[in-house]
Amino acid sequence: MPTRRADRPYTVAQLIRRRRLLRWGAVALLSLLGGSSLLDHRGTFRYRGDDWANFDHRECLVTNVIDGDTLVIRPSSGGLETKVRLLGLDAPEEHDKRTGKPAYWADRATNYLRARAGGKTVTVRLEPTQTRDKYRRLLAYLYVSDNENLNLSLVHDGHAYADRRFSHTLLTQFEEQENDARTKKRGLWKEVRDDQQPQWRQRWLSEMKAAKERR
Repeated sequence: MPTRRADRPYTVAQLIRRRRLLRWGAVALLSLLGGSSLLDHRGTFRYRGDDWANFDHRECLVTNVIDGDTLVIRPSSGGLETKVRLLGLDAPEEHDKRTGKPAYWADRATNYLRARAGGKTVTVRLEPTQTRDKYRRLLAYLYVSDNENLNLSLVHDGHAYADRRFSHTLLTQFEEQENDARTKKRGLWKEVRDDQQPQWRQRWLSEMKAAKERR
């Protein structure tokens, strides 16, 4: 196919076609930018700065409690509802994948969280390194007062396990609170069996046992 020489002028038809292409390109670019802005406003695109500005050290209303470690909050100053996964703990599942039924103590863990936080205002605090999990839930500590970390209270009162799968700032405190609850048989620790605990914890217990036997 012959090419146009650099010094050969455009014909009128070529100029009109070129202008149409440029106009359609500009319209497409504006539409893309507008769509991205709308999606970002609706929360489709989230980045760390948004979470820190919108939630960290801010008061939020708990609008729904889903289970013992997951709930929904809305900033008191206004904004969209956001699902929160409580940091540092793992409560018994309402829908255990192994049995298709609620795990041991699941209902009581959910009721405890609902009684402590449902319909109440809490203060959100985020971890320095990560604000969302793979399901896009906000990872947070919730404070029901200046001094009470609700996440820690769940573990202290025996309604959740200290989650050792992920490192976080207060990991040592969560482990200490779980050990105290287990020693004093608070909450689920009164009667829970090893096989009723989460699979990740069962593996952890096996690894701990094997390590002791190697000593």
